[in-house]
Amino acid sequence: MILNIKNYVNYNFKELIKKGYLAVGVLGAFGPALLVSYFILTANTPFNIKHVSNFYCMLGMLAAVLHPLYFVNRDYSSKTISLINNSKQNRKNYVLANVVIALLVSLLYVALGIGLLLVTQQLGVPGELKVSFFLGFFVNVFLLVLTYFLLGYILLLYGVRSGAVYGILTAMLLFFPNILANILESIHNKFLSALIENFPGYFYPVMVGSNPLSLLQYFIGCFTLIVLFVLVLKKSKKIEI
Repeated sequence: MILNIKNYVNYNFKELIKKGYLAVGVLGAFGPALLVSYFILTANTPFNIKHVSNFYCMLGMLAAVLHPLYFVNRDYSSKTISLINNSKQNRKNYVLANVVIALLVSLLYVALGIGLLLVTQQLGVPGELKVSFFLGFFVNVFLLVLTYFLLGYILLLYGVRSGAVYGILTAMLLFFPNILANILESIHNKFLSALIENFPGYFYPVMVGSNPLSLLQYFIGCFTLIVLFVLVLKKSKKIEI
């Protein structure tokens, strides 16, 4: 029996909604963003609309990455995957189906983020929202979510425990960029600075809600995404039944 990608995606996306996981993730994304919006409007802070965007992405991107990864971890930890991995075609379809879920989740968080920014701007949060910003935001979220999802996926395929995977992804999205930013400020070597600035583990979390990336960063990001996807696909096909 061939795994139907559409049915798998529909069933699991509905599960995200019914079990409240999606609601928790969205609330986690909205919470810091609404809080900083409140302070901007009432405390006369020097923050602007991009700070709202950054605070939205702070926990929002972590939630968006963990939502699709939940299904992969669930199926492998419960051994349900053995019922799916009975043919090479099913293994390929399983990977593609979960990538589709990650794509849909990223699109949802993009739409909610743009809606939040438009509303907060109308309420009086200062800052200009150009078309280029929205396009950059869309592409940045799409690339970040898929890249970190596939990174977590490959770690699970290599037997890393789910708790460790979640911990690694949390550290990479919330803490590691700050460490790199501090290193970047303290060094004066142009080569090392360029290396850090063009490292996906730095520019994705730092720039996702701020500005469009450079062409070089987009190239590196797309190349990294393709490499991770190929690795996941190849590793999945080699798993013994």
